[in-house]
Amino acid sequence: MMADWQSIPGETPIDPSGLRPAIRRSVHSRAQLNPLEAENIRVATVKYLAATPSRRLAPFTLEWVLKLHKEMLGKVWLWAGKIRTIELNLGSPAWRIRTDLHDLLEDLRCWEASDMPLVRQAATLHHRAVNIHPFENGNGRWARLLANIWLKQHGGAVTLWPEENITAGTTPIRLQYIEALKAADQCDMGLLVELK
Repeated sequence: MMADWQSIPGETPIDPSGLRPAIRRSVHSRAQLNPLEAENIRVATVKYLAATPSRRLAPFTLEWVLKLHKEMLGKVWLWAGKIRTIELNLGSPAWRIRTDLHDLLEDLRCWEASDMPLVRQAATLHHRAVNIHPFENGNGRWARLLANIWLKQHGGAVTLWPEENITAGTTPIRLQYIEALKAADQCDMGLLVELK
């Protein structure tokens, strides 16, 4: 059974006990889970990226960023949109997540008013959101959509992430993505900006 939920390198391990009860009864492996998550995420992506999202639709507030995660994964996971209370081996300590998200969103407003290039704003938003790691899972997918909504809202081109490749094993794009995040951890945003 655990082999069916085997984690891929750089991924937060999946705990199937957090699946919604109806899903848990019918889904017994990553292969069965992936299309359900992908459809839930597709609906959220269309909602926010089919047209330029207004500030009313995407206000970039703490409440909204949590709602976005729930919209992306809420039909599959019980914890979707809820700040994690468990400690992981990465991310902000659970007790500090709310403060770190608030600070990120305040910084985002400062970047918006500055001469920081839009693509760098989105890459930095993406990196910091992943580093905070506010949810039990789905943090990378959420951070990628969050950054794309910011880009679209401000007239930029969205990044076309090949989700089937970036979330699967050791594909070249996933390795490049992980390398870019690690470089950003060392204050080198260049590789992540290039991916944007």
